[in-house]
Amino acid sequence: MQKVIFVMGATAAGKTHFINTHYSDLGVDILNVYDYQLRAYDEAGFGEAVPVHARFRCLMNANNMLLADIVEKVRQGRNVVVEQTFFKAKRRIAYIDEIRKAADVIIEIYVMCPGDDLWESNLKKREMDGMIQRYKEQAAHDIEFPNPAEGIDRIYKVTDGEICLQMEPPRPEILDKARKELAGEAERIRCEDDERRKRKELLESMNTRPFWHYCEVCGKKEFITAKEAFNSGWDYPPQMGDFGLLGPRMCGGCLLEDTLYWRVNTEKKVPLPIVVEGILTPEELVTWKRIKGEPESLLDVEENGAG
Repeated sequence: MQKVIFVMGATAAGKTHFINTHYSDLGVDILNVYDYQLRAYDEAGFGEAVPVHARFRCLMNANNMLLADIVEKVRQGRNVVVEQTFFKAKRRIAYIDEIRKAADVIIEIYVMCPGDDLWESNLKKREMDGMIQRYKEQAAHDIEFPNPAEGIDRIYKVTDGEICLQMEPPRPEILDKARKELAGEAERIRCEDDERRKRKELLESMNTRPFWHYCEVCGKKEFITAKEAFNSGWDYPPQMGDFGLLGPRMCGGCLLEDTLYWRVNTEKKVPLPIVVEGILTPEELVTWKRIKGEPESLLDVEENGAG
């Protein structure tokens, strides 16, 4: 019968070696989540240097792409072997639910649990000497050992090449907990997407709507559009610079040398985009807080007499 086989475990636990040893010559499709992570990072424009705030979304995109390929292959009648970390039951359940919808298959999981000597050797090959304690603690804290209630037909524990069937008593409570967590994640992502969409719409609207332009040098203030400001000589986003990032905010009659942007770069010797609020004067702090709050800080309709 058609199979989907997952090989899971911590970093350097021997997942790739196990797959190459047991499945490379059997004509199965072998997929590795790491390839999908690199693809997700690349599509997001990060390469391998991924900001912390973007990592979760990239990893979710990688998981979704991998799952889509697994589903497509099982629909084609292919046997699939997948290398995945799969620490959490909710991640496994999300995959298994979709695979079960796509085809009637046997789902097996091999959990890599190397002894210290083998694990240390694997880490040394990766030039990660001395990291075993860290990864052991991570595995003990993060890995939820698979349970048959997740929809898995056979669960194996692999220790230094020895494969042992390990089917614990089913724990159906895992399913409700995992699906609630997945629903919570989906709602959080939906809210983030909604906020991102609203933010994009707001930023786009700043090209055509009037908003307050504050000259930080002479104190001049005008409620005008970006085009009107640009034609009048203002240095102001979105025509000049970006909202929320330190740059000159001045009318056409003032000088760059008198702006906070200039002083931070020259007198205060702070490399952009870092701004250390503790070294700013009260007047500079007012300017900086307004810039940080853009574009919302420029849309006070009450000051315009429209409230």
